[in-house]
Formats: sequence, C-alpha cells, structure tokens
Amino acid sequence: MPFNICLVTGIFPPDIGGPASYVPTIALDLQKQGHTINVVCLSDSLDHRDTDKYNFTVNRIPRKLFKPWRFAVTVYTICKSAKDADLLYVNGLNFETMFASWIIKTSTIHKIVGDFAWERSQLKNWFQGSLDEYQIAPKSFALKFLDWIRSTPLNYTQKIIVPSKYLQKIVEGWGIKSDKISVIYNAIEVTQESKPVELPSFSGKTILTVGRLVSWKGIDGLIKIMLDFPTVRLVIIGEGPLRKSLEDMACRLDLDERVLFLGGLSKSEVFAYLQLADVFVLNSSYEGLPHVVLEAMIAGTPIVATDAGGTKEVISNEKTGLLIPVGDANALRVAIERLLNDSNLVEDLIASARDYCLSSFSYSAMMVSLEETLFSKIGDK
Repeated sequence: MPFNICLVTGIFPPDIGGPASYVPTIALDLQKQGHTINVVCLSDSLDHRDTDKYNFTVNRIPRKLFKPWRFAVTVYTICKSAKDADLLYVNGLNFETMFASWIIKTSTIHKIVGDFAWERSQLKNWFQGSLDEYQIAPKSFALKFLDWIRSTPLNYTQKIIVPSKYLQKIVEGWGIKSDKISVIYNAIEVTQESKPVELPSFSGKTILTVGRLVSWKGIDGLIKIMLDFPTVRLVIIGEGPLRKSLEDMACRLDLDERVLFLGGLSKSEVFAYLQLADVFVLNSSYEGLPHVVLEAMIAGTPIVATDAGGTKEVISNEKTGLLIPVGDANALRVAIERLLNDSNLVEDLIASARDYCLSSFSYSAMMVSLEETLFSKIGDK
C-alpha cells in the first residue's frame, strides 16, 4: 500500500553531512516503491533547480531568516507540506516538527544521529568535555535548557531510529524507553558515483580526512602529526567554524604547502578523493556511526580511526582498519606510519573492509528495516 511521507531535515544538498546524503537517497528509494514523498529543509539559497534533479517536491526555507521568524515559517511549511501525509520522518528541525505534528495531528518518527545539546554547547564553549562526560555532568541553566530542547520532541514521537548501539545507549540516558528506540545501521551503496577530480602534483603519499571543521573532529591534532611525515601531504575536505584557525595553524607550522583545505564538496567528489588517497584518517573524539568510514571501505582506502562512539561498530582493529585510542598522538603516528609503509597490511585491510562492509552494511538491508519501522508506525495510527 502506498503512503504519503514528509521528510524533514535541517540540511539537504548542496549541503554536506550525514542527513544531506541520507535524506535524498532514501527519498528516491521510497518513491521508487510507489510512495509519495516531499521534503522540507533549510537552505542557504532557494534557487537549486530541484525539479530538474528530483521527482519529489523540495520545500526550502531560507536558513538566514531571523530565527524566531524562521521557526514560525518552518512550522507553517511543515504543516502545509504534510497536511495529507501519513507520517513525518524527522532528520532535523525536531522542535519545529513537534509543533507542526500537533497542529496537523500526524505521527512522527525521529532519526537521531548525535546529541544536539552537546554539539551546541561545544560550539558556544559552554562545555569542554566529551559527549560521554556531558551526559553525567552537572548542568548550568543554559545546558539544561539545551537538554530540554533536545529531548522534549522525543517524548512525543512514536519511534526513534539511531544508527548505532552506542547512540542507543546515549538516547536511553535521556530518559527515553529502550523499546521506543530501533538501531538501523547506516548503509553504503556498492556502486558509488565518482566525479573526476585532480590533486596538485606531489611526489609523496596523501592522507585524507573528511568532516565538519569543529573541535571534536581532531583536525588540529592531525595537522600537528604532519610534522613527523615530511614527505606526506594532508588533504582536508569539509567546512566549519574552525577553518580559519586550522589554516592559520598550518601556516604557523610551515605546513601550508602540504596541508590542503578543499572545503565542502559533493558526495561524488568526496568518493573520488577517497580513491586517490593512500590513507584515510578519522581523528574524532565523537562519532555516532561514521558514514565516511563506510565510503572509505568501498573506495578501497585503508583506514585509521579513533575508538570514538559508534566507530568501533564499523572498524574491527587489525581486520578492517586500525583503531586507536582517542587523543593518543603517538598511536595515531604509529598507525599512519604502518599504513604508509606496510603494503601487505594495507592489502589485507582493504580486502577485509570491503567484504565486511558489503555483508554488514548493505543498502538493501537498511531499506528493508527502515520501511518496516516507518510503515508499522503508520499502521499503528
């Protein structure tokens, strides 16, 4: 039976990030199954020729609107777009969607890929500890307010989807009942689109990292490590509030010619650069379940990653990649050196990683689990 589903997200192409990759992909797949799909999202620009790219409607809301006005516009847009919907599948804009669902009396399912309250507190410098430390730390009024904004919509939703067992435990810690939470792992498509790209000519090897330029991604530590590898360059893909300070750091360390900032790129460009790299490094102190690691596995790039959050649910140390402790600069240095110099290890890791990825993170299995979850909740209305 076909259903009408409204997907709500804070980011959507040309934005980059997990939801920006996930939402259009599942929207297209659900539409192929005969369901009616429309999307509500924030956007830096309203002129994206969406009708040329998608067969579903994309309702874009200007991101730069005055926030109280943007909140009202978002609630109105969701109500208008989802007035005939059977379900709101929420990948962001949680609080706005909660109000809209009350108005139009439509069920919601939320996908949670991180802790909004912790991330916001990090960006505002209100809390300096890790995600796990944040969960049990004494809270100021401001942090309690962020927690309230984060958790309130989840108390009213019919179901919560998380991409890792690690995040399941985090969400349970917010007072959400475990039977309300389903773990559906992110998945990777075997055939990835790869856009032709080039890097400047360089005689040495290339390390690549991809992610938002924020403190918990550990880009600063990775830049410093480059002092120990004078014949290697680092390519950084991503945008974020720390870009200028990271560029300044590279200059101060006289690394500006070997540390390249490419900015935010499309999914196909990221995959192409992964195929060009000799090593992929994820030096995070927090990850829900890093989709870019799955992409590196399919691209055939050996991986070094920190044992942060749900990463260990993807990386099996010495089998599908090298897993190192968070914040251990020496372990990071040793792991990179091993992958740069041990071709037999690299070959074994690449082969095992691809096999593991295909068997455990298949796109078809993810869609089956997702559709069962979405449509069972529609049936419960």
